[in-house]
Amino acid sequence: MKGFSTPDEGHLVHGLVASRIETYGDSSHHRLQDLVSFTKNSAQSRGLSPLRLKEPEPEKKHGGYFGSGPLNSPKIKEVDKARQLEMRLHTFSMFGMPRLPPEDRRYWEIGEGGDSGLTIEKSWKELVPGHMEMSRELCHQQEALWELVTTELCYIQKLKIMTDLLAAGLLNLQRVGLLTEVLVESLFGNVPNLIRAHQSFWEEVLGPTLEKTRVSGQPLDPLILQDGFLTFSQRFQPYIQYCLRVKQTMAYARELQENNPLFQTYVQWCEKHKRSGRQRLSDLLIKPHQRITKYPLLLQAVLKKTPEPQAQDVLSAMISSVEAFLHHINSQVRQGEDHDSLAAAAQRIGPYEVLEPSTEEVEKNLRPFSNLDLTSPMLGVDHQHTRKLLLEGSVRMKEGREGKLDVYLFLFSDVVLVTKPQRKADKAKVIRPPLMLEKLVCQSLRDPSMSFLTSVLPPSSSQSEGGAGSRRKQ
Repeated sequence: MKGFSTPDEGHLVHGLVASRIETYGDSSHHRLQDLVSFTKNSAQSRGLSPLRLKEPEPEKKHGGYFGSGPLNSPKIKEVDKARQLEMRLHTFSMFGMPRLPPEDRRYWEIGEGGDSGLTIEKSWKELVPGHMEMSRELCHQQEALWELVTTELCYIQKLKIMTDLLAAGLLNLQRVGLLTEVLVESLFGNVPNLIRAHQSFWEEVLGPTLEKTRVSGQPLDPLILQDGFLTFSQRFQPYIQYCLRVKQTMAYARELQENNPLFQTYVQWCEKHKRSGRQRLSDLLIKPHQRITKYPLLLQAVLKKTPEPQAQDVLSAMISSVEAFLHHINSQVRQGEDHDSLAAAAQRIGPYEVLEPSTEEVEKNLRPFSNLDLTSPMLGVDHQHTRKLLLEGSVRMKEGREGKLDVYLFLFSDVVLVTKPQRKADKAKVIRPPLMLEKLVCQSLRDPSMSFLTSVLPPSSSQSEGGAGSRRKQ
């Protein structure tokens, strides 16, 4: 204990001990109090009063690990926060990650001891004593089934890196005022629900399959997996929400790492942590999308090595069940992307002013009809069909007999909007009545750079002068 005798080292130990007591509770309070008391006595034994230690330099007043006094300079604040973060991460490395408070624990913590059943043998051959007498094709089938099982276990463990390390660390740091600007749920979404779904899948489907083989010594039977994969869509509903948000999640993580030095320091600490297995944050966030799309490939590998017709039929049904769910996810993602694209286009288009109001009363009565709601349902079609932005581009239209007008066209699923970009405004102004597609004729052009030629054809009229060519947006 002589190493704690100098005042500077005593101050450092006091900071560590205070942090340990504050973060981890009172379980080691008395033992740590003795350590602090011994440190103070060491200083006193050398003739130094704890109350009269040398004051820090004025310009270094805020240089302590946890700061002291008011912080007026933004630069000093950042330096102080960086030191606080460094000390907290050092504490986590020494004593482990503190348990979350009850309000966070209910969602982010997947239960203590939940990994006890997630252990398996090194090879399927340890479960099947007679593997030496098995045919080569059957051995290949067992290898394919074993890959399905082992990759599932590995995937669950990688998901738990996000909750038990990354999310838990962020939530603990935010309790002491660090990285409070980071939105944990925006970063990790519903990953806890994914873990719960896969743990149930393991406990109800894959685990019993392994246990039956352990007891009987017979090869792994793909027929036992039937009920689990035929109910795939019900079991893995949380993937719809995750896949809908994965692009925004990746963009948010990238923005934080590029613009937030403290978050970058935290992520680097996590990636070097022994629990992470050196997994990068971006790799972890994309894992759910990769895993859910890999199940058909894993099942097809089993099908190729399965000779029995009955088992082949069952495996084909399982593959169809998984692919149907993936098709549903893809349709939901496409619909979400179309909605976002439509909303973004609507933000770029200003109101449609039908008439120039002559009085305030006229303007008041026209205002409700000047709003062009592109997100409203399309007329004459089922509500499942949503409006999409198909094409947009600059064209030149005829104005009168010899005049020409540069305009910008938006081609939607049911309507074409003719707009004029405004120099002093972000929104384009609609300068012509909306053109419904039923009033238009589209023709392919020889020039490959030109996708369509759109001609306005008013009913019972051959005097139309309007014509427009629209380039496909590259």
